[in-house]
Amino acid sequence: MDDAPLTPTTSPSSATAMSHSSVDRRRRRSIESLNGGDESLNETDEELYASTPKQKRRRVEVEDEAEPEEFDVSEDGVGSQEGSLLPDSYRRSPKGNGKGPARQTGKHQPGSIVRVRLHDFVTYSNAEFNPGPNLNMVIGPNGTGKSTLVCAICLGLGWKPDNLGRAKNIGEFVKHGAKQAEIEIELAADPAKHASNITVKTRIWVGRKQAEFHVNGKKTTQQVLLKLMRSFSIQVDNLCQFLPQDRVVEFAGLSPVRLLTETLQAAAPPQMYDWHRELKDLRKEQKSRLDDQQLNLNNLANNERRQNDQHAQVERLRERLILQERVAALDKLKPFPRYRQAQRQFHEAKTRHKDADKDLKQLQRQAEPNLKAEKAKEAYMKRVNVVVEKRGKLVERGEQNASRINTGIEASEEKVKDCETELKNERKVAEAARNGMPKLNDEKAKLERAMQNPPEDVDFADYNERTREKTREIRAIDDRIQEIGQEKGSLGQLIRQREQVVDRAEAEKASLNTQAGQQANKLRLVARDTYVAWEWIQRNGNRFQGEIYGPPIVSCSVKNPRNAAAVESVLGLGEMSAFTATSREDYSRLSNALYGELKLDSIYIRQSSQPLAAFKPPTSPEHLNSLGLEGWILDLLDGPEPVLAMLCDNRNIHSTAYANQNLSLAAMDALKAPNSPVTSWVTPEGTCRVTRRREYGDKASSTQATALKKAKYFTDAPASANEDAELDERVADARRAMEEYGEQKRRLSDEYGEKAAQKKELETSKRAIEDEKARKQRALAEFNALPTKLQGVQRKIDEATEKIEGSVRKRREIVDRGDELTIEKGQLAIDYANAVNSLRDLIVSHVEAQIWGIEARSDVEKLKARTVEEKERLKAREIEVAQLLEVKARTKAAGEELRGACQQVGLLFERDEKLRDVHDEIEEKAWDPAQLDTEIESLHARLDMTDGGPGGQHMLREYEERAKKIEMLIKKRDSVQADLEELEGRIAEIRGQWEPRLDELVAEISDAFAENFGRIQCVGEVGVHKDEDFELWAIQIRVKFRDNEPLSLLDAHRQSGGERAVSTIFYLMALQRLTRAPFRVVDEINQGMDPRNERLVHSRMVEIACGNGEEGGGGGSQYFLITPKLLPGLEYREGMRVLCIASGDFMPGDYQKLDFGRLARRAVEVRGGA
Repeated sequence: MDDAPLTPTTSPSSATAMSHSSVDRRRRRSIESLNGGDESLNETDEELYASTPKQKRRRVEVEDEAEPEEFDVSEDGVGSQEGSLLPDSYRRSPKGNGKGPARQTGKHQPGSIVRVRLHDFVTYSNAEFNPGPNLNMVIGPNGTGKSTLVCAICLGLGWKPDNLGRAKNIGEFVKHGAKQAEIEIELAADPAKHASNITVKTRIWVGRKQAEFHVNGKKTTQQVLLKLMRSFSIQVDNLCQFLPQDRVVEFAGLSPVRLLTETLQAAAPPQMYDWHRELKDLRKEQKSRLDDQQLNLNNLANNERRQNDQHAQVERLRERLILQERVAALDKLKPFPRYRQAQRQFHEAKTRHKDADKDLKQLQRQAEPNLKAEKAKEAYMKRVNVVVEKRGKLVERGEQNASRINTGIEASEEKVKDCETELKNERKVAEAARNGMPKLNDEKAKLERAMQNPPEDVDFADYNERTREKTREIRAIDDRIQEIGQEKGSLGQLIRQREQVVDRAEAEKASLNTQAGQQANKLRLVARDTYVAWEWIQRNGNRFQGEIYGPPIVSCSVKNPRNAAAVESVLGLGEMSAFTATSREDYSRLSNALYGELKLDSIYIRQSSQPLAAFKPPTSPEHLNSLGLEGWILDLLDGPEPVLAMLCDNRNIHSTAYANQNLSLAAMDALKAPNSPVTSWVTPEGTCRVTRRREYGDKASSTQATALKKAKYFTDAPASANEDAELDERVADARRAMEEYGEQKRRLSDEYGEKAAQKKELETSKRAIEDEKARKQRALAEFNALPTKLQGVQRKIDEATEKIEGSVRKRREIVDRGDELTIEKGQLAIDYANAVNSLRDLIVSHVEAQIWGIEARSDVEKLKARTVEEKERLKAREIEVAQLLEVKARTKAAGEELRGACQQVGLLFERDEKLRDVHDEIEEKAWDPAQLDTEIESLHARLDMTDGGPGGQHMLREYEERAKKIEMLIKKRDSVQADLEELEGRIAEIRGQWEPRLDELVAEISDAFAENFGRIQCVGEVGVHKDEDFELWAIQIRVKFRDNEPLSLLDAHRQSGGERAVSTIFYLMALQRLTRAPFRVVDEINQGMDPRNERLVHSRMVEIACGNGEEGGGGGSQYFLITPKLLPGLEYREGMRVLCIASGDFMPGDYQKLDFGRLARRAVEVRGGA
């Protein structure tokens, strides 16, 4: 909406001014009300403002001299020229009340809204509102932007969009097409705190989630702005103060508990709300502590009982534990006896080793001479073996050298053979080149002679043109042959179509003599598209999953022809011509085919989704007969069950009765009775249907009767003679057409044969031209290739000559290389002979050294034989010494290990006195390891006799842990009890302050609420529901709108929407005396009211907001009541201000051209003239 409204005004005629984005001036127009004709200006009636971006907003009062008024108003309100132009309700002082008190202009309370300016916000480009200090009625058609003012107040004062119930993102409130929106709200200042009014400016950008706020030109944060608003007691998030359109339903549906919270926030001091919240928290904590205490006491009793049950068994376990501790101590002290035993064994091993070592040295001194001789001979043998090994290696190297030379001789022989083979091959190449020379020379001469005889010139373009001409002629014949084929195909199709026409006509003629055929013919006459569709379905039945049933006209029959009229009257033509599908898929496929592919209209398709057995008659046959009826329409029909089920579902043939005779009056009365199960029936007189309205009682019923028409479709009337003649004529026409088409097809066949022969002749002529052209092209190509071939032959002759000459050089080189290889082979033979002589000398030397080694080994063996006995004695003694040394080392290591273990155990003595006492006992008795093991086995035997029971250790540990737990539970019980006593005292203290004040507050609200209801001759009261749980304390509203009903709780089940709306607005007004809110907003609360309630509510609201005294407008809150419509003739007082909002394509661009005050006066003039 590019041209938004508006500058709101104060006027009895509810005038409105328009502001446009192009208007950059402000204008104010006041209408003077004169008393006595020449008296001075009395008061300002209208204030019109336009947006001026470069100037500061201020309210001015300037007379509009350009448009002076031409009428005066007398003291009593009657015009001085032609009487009163406005009705009495339009004047400020109605007739007879001219001397009433002058209107108090009123003053904005601190925090109330003085001015609202919008730029590119939702529907507004530029607009400014100047609400009054009391009741502001904002009216206009739906969609003009009334609720936009509510959105601007909420967002402009720092609250989030969540409080509006609309868009969640604040950027969505920017006008479509703009990038930025601006809201400016001027709040009345508190003289005690502020020198001037507070101006809050809010900027919103598209795509941003946060807005930017300025207070009196200084940028601030949302938290600081909200703190400032709360200092004025502004609570936009409280539905009792701020009720936008999209949250009216939410407020009406507030639970009593939530209503108490909203009321405390809106009408009570902050301490009351804090006390309530603290009481709820304390009660919640108290309940939690009580639950904990009960659980704690249960745990304590359970643990004490289990402790007593296990006491005797635990004592036995403790005795067993003492034995186990002694066994464990003895096990730990095992290293001490073992250490003493290891010490003794070490000293014994040391003595034995010393003695054995002495004997060994004595034996070594006795055997020393023989052993020295043996060792010397062994050293000689080793030196001889070294010589043998060295000479053996020399022999091996000599053999390798001889073998290498022999390999070289063999390689030289292979190279000589290769030279001989190469020499033979080269001779063969030269011989082949000499033999090929005569052939090459003959070929060269032949080519030279051929080059001297060139072929004759050929015009290939002429050949190409002749070929193309033949191709064009062939293509023309092909085109005609194709046309003939198409024409023959078309004629064949036409002949087949006529054959089908003949077949169908003959079939129809034959079917006219059958019942099915007659019914199909009737279908064709009454529903041509349905008949075409039925034929298509019969041909394409394979396209569907299940069977598609034809219309009842062709698929069903009436059992008795005299009932045909009754059946037709119930079914109707639509159902009688409807197809029946048995699945959703077939239904969709059939619809697409008939409507989409065949483009048929007036087709009815039904789906049979339930079996016929699912449709039960509403009463038994006996009861039906007692009513004078014979049966149901379903009983008169034969047909497929899906079709009959479809008719039951759509036409209720299972619950529609029939009779072959007229019914008596008594039977008719029985059928029309409220409890009659039959609501429709057919008799020879016609059809009857009874309609009952249960919401209006048993007597609320109506009967509709329709005369019975003669049967047209389910009859046995034979086919007429005209139909037979029509079918015969159709057959004759079709056969004549078939003969004509056959003659045309024969002529085309003859022409086709002629064209085929012409085509064959042309193709033969074309091939002859192409063959002749190809032969001459080959001859020309061969002649043109002769120079190239001659060059190739000459190149081969040159290559052969080069091969012959080069072969001589290569043979000479091969012979020279063979001589060199022969010389090399002779030298290798000499070297091989020398190497064999050297190898012989080395072998002789090696054999000589081997003989020396054999002699040395023999001498060593003889010496060893003489020292065998001495060695055995020495070896035995050495083994004994080594064993004793090992025993000594092993006992020493064991002793050191046991000493370390004893030291580790000794470290435990300081912490474990029982272990030290047991150690002292072992040392005093000097127990060896065997005695210690005996004591341990004795203790184990005692343990076996002392049964610890299953899980003994676990039971003992559990017993001790439970004892600690019992002690902890006792301490916790005492602590929680102290906390509960403290909580109870705190609750009693706060409740003693909060509850009396709450009762007083609700009593005041109830008095005001009851007074409001009393003004509309109804009863209402407000009370507090009290409960042990402060979470369940609630406001209960009880109302009574009629004299014959008791007071009842206000909820959505007992009262209507209008009554709840009246109660809601009266409750809000009841908060007027108690509230600290500077303004209230209620959006479209009157939409659910009837005219009486709306008028009464409006009167009471005007009285509270604009009246004098305690409820007068001077000291109350500022009200915004938004509504799209108002009743005519509502009460108007001077404290009111009406803001009219209008928009649309026909609104003037300049707001000055739209003056609602002048329009109102003009309307009164017109009405008076009429």
